[in-house]
Amino acid sequence: MDILEALRERIREEKEKKPRAIVFWYDAAGQESVESLQEALADENVIVRELTNTNFFKLKIEIEIDKPNESFVLYAPFARPRDEENYLLDILLYSTEFKADQIAVWAEQLSVKDVVLRPIVERYRQFFNSKERIQKLKRLLPLNSKDIDIEYGILAVLTGAPIANIAAITRYLLMDGLDEQNNEAYKRVAKYFSIERMWELLEQHFGLETRPANRTLRHLMETLLYAHFARDAEVNIEKLQTEYPSIRSNICALFIDDWMRGSAEETERLESYIREVESRFELRYYLQNVSVQNIEKVITFPLIDALLIEKVIDELQHKTSDLEAWQERISFRLTTYWGKKERIQALYRVLYEAVRLTEYKTYLKQYDSTIDLYNQYVHCLHYIDQAYRRFMQAYTKLEQREMIESLAKALTNWYENVYLTKLAQETNYYLEKEEQITKIPLQRSFFPQVVQPILEKETTRVFVIISDALRYEIGYELCERLNQRINGEASVSPLYASLPTYTQLGMASLLPHRTLTIDEKKIVYADGEPTNGLANRTKILQKAHPDSVAYRLDEFMDWSRTEAEENFKGKRLVYLYHDVIDATGDSRKSERDTYEAVEKAVYSLELAVDRLSRLQAKRIFITADHGFLFQHLKVEADVKVETVRGTVFDGNRRFAIGHSLTVPDGAVKLKSWQTPLQNVDVVIAKGLNRFMTGGGLQFIHGGAMPQELIIPLIDYRRTEQAKPVDVSVAMLDKVITNYRVPVQFYQEQSVSSDYLPRQLKMAFYQGNERISNEVILTFNLTGENHERTEQVVFTLAERYYPMGETCILKMETIQDKKIELYKEEIFTIRMYEALY
Repeated sequence: MDILEALRERIREEKEKKPRAIVFWYDAAGQESVESLQEALADENVIVRELTNTNFFKLKIEIEIDKPNESFVLYAPFARPRDEENYLLDILLYSTEFKADQIAVWAEQLSVKDVVLRPIVERYRQFFNSKERIQKLKRLLPLNSKDIDIEYGILAVLTGAPIANIAAITRYLLMDGLDEQNNEAYKRVAKYFSIERMWELLEQHFGLETRPANRTLRHLMETLLYAHFARDAEVNIEKLQTEYPSIRSNICALFIDDWMRGSAEETERLESYIREVESRFELRYYLQNVSVQNIEKVITFPLIDALLIEKVIDELQHKTSDLEAWQERISFRLTTYWGKKERIQALYRVLYEAVRLTEYKTYLKQYDSTIDLYNQYVHCLHYIDQAYRRFMQAYTKLEQREMIESLAKALTNWYENVYLTKLAQETNYYLEKEEQITKIPLQRSFFPQVVQPILEKETTRVFVIISDALRYEIGYELCERLNQRINGEASVSPLYASLPTYTQLGMASLLPHRTLTIDEKKIVYADGEPTNGLANRTKILQKAHPDSVAYRLDEFMDWSRTEAEENFKGKRLVYLYHDVIDATGDSRKSERDTYEAVEKAVYSLELAVDRLSRLQAKRIFITADHGFLFQHLKVEADVKVETVRGTVFDGNRRFAIGHSLTVPDGAVKLKSWQTPLQNVDVVIAKGLNRFMTGGGLQFIHGGAMPQELIIPLIDYRRTEQAKPVDVSVAMLDKVITNYRVPVQFYQEQSVSSDYLPRQLKMAFYQGNERISNEVILTFNLTGENHERTEQVVFTLAERYYPMGETCILKMETIQDKKIELYKEEIFTIRMYEALY
């Protein structure tokens, strides 16, 4: 920008800010004349006057009296006089002065004091030879910048950093590569700034103690990563500590923390550096025999996750693991940078369920044969099926199955040959009883004992979702998920499904009826009315209450809101039928996908509850017709029994219904009190046995195993919006005496139907500057007051904090991907330990 252009810009700026522009230009060099200025400023609508030693009074009258609305340029071909000798000082004070030399122009452009900018320009003259660079610098500098601010600004322009911040500058410098010869940003710094000065600034900020030979980008990257590693590692690697010293290691670690939260392009480059440095450090050599407690918090290198994964697999196989500690450890690792990566995350999820399953093995050891099998299943044994299902579902998705293959075989062998075999023996024992001993409510009591009282006593519309083959442990998981909603409360209780446990009978049992019968066409009748198909079921429901209707759940999910409101208008009772699990498992071609179908079913049921809630549904029941049993291992010949013969109305691998039925070895004929079907014989396979008929072998139902027989009844009620728990800092003296700051938090309420977990993002700040690491923690504790505390350790950036200075612990709530300020706690800094 030339001088006259700068003058034009100043005139325009003044006109934008004030009613008119009055610009003084004291030009000791006398490089312009009134005529040349009038010609140059012809388009600016401004009066040009020459200021002399004798015309100040005349100009004052013209400016303030004769032409009070006109703009002026007052050109003085001499230096500015001292204020006490300047007779137009009063006008000068409410107008502006234009300085003509180039540095002065730049100072005006950059809103920097002339005296601050001049030495910078003298040192880095080449940088200022570009209008484009100066314009970029202008956007980066704060008002009243100091010399260090200008240097940071120059570096930001040269490296492409979006802000004049040494951390951002360093990141963008390193993003361009660690080879100085090919790093374009590094070469621009060398040409337009100073490599020596850049290293001085980097060493000051990161506390580096580098020798000239170590002033390389590669060594800088290694130092930053070592500091990040050392912050959380409880192990001393003397060689690395000596080679990569830093007196501000927390600053280095925070730099890597922030980079890990960068854009995809930034983190991709960081990952490549991390893998290079991990190999260069030879960390496996140093860490392979270190206790997991000493490295479990390290989040720098993926090798740490590899070592932890290897360790937990080994301990599970040798039955030496601390299961509770591993659950906490894996839960933490799933929140870390590398733990969120798809492959590592998949391994951790498999291993988390393997740990849970191993822990739940104790439930089988505690089994009491004097207590009802099915009650024990509801109380604790169903957790085993849930953990195994989730383990196998995650395992079958793994790309690196070979790592866990032997563990999967061992767990599957225990599940199928120990656990299921034990339950099969107990089931057979139950089938021999002469009377029913379980106190679990019967499936066929659902309508008269649950639905009918609501219809009689309340005006609430009732929705009943019946999900085919939704066994108890799946319903339990669904209930847990539903309880995470802010406007609903769910509870789950067991129902004892009708035997044999198959779809037609289960669906009929959930309808209003007194008696159930079946004919040779496989149709089940409720009080003489056929129960197959939506039309027949609607007819039976309407006999019990005229304002009833039945639909398929997927049909409802496809409706618009208007269609749903129209179809439900005037209805008191709505049955919705859902078939995902059974549709997959009952087909020999797709039965291996049963566990995947479970996840799809749970997700679709969650969506259905959400949709019904938006339609103001206040009472929603979710239950099933029957459960299922699923085995991964090949079904051996010794569990295959002879096919039932006689007049068979209906049947599958697990049951047969008809007249004059045979009872092969490995099967049992049900007593009249064991089935609601009247006037027919019912034969079911004992334990894990299958009849040698058509159909799949892995996914089965129809028998009396708890997995087939116990189904969930979820009662979901729309409530007032639950609140997140409150969290407070449980410290009398909020004083910081060390760079490592342990903070005790107290969760004021226990998580319940009224209070939901609260996820907080927390860090220490001074003003808008974050001075500590950032911690994200979910407060989801239950129990008594003393059981609801958490301690978090923060790491402050190493720098000088004046005694008695304060900082703020900022606590922000993360909910639905939104972040809102929750609380701020003031802490006083008294770094006594820094004094000695």
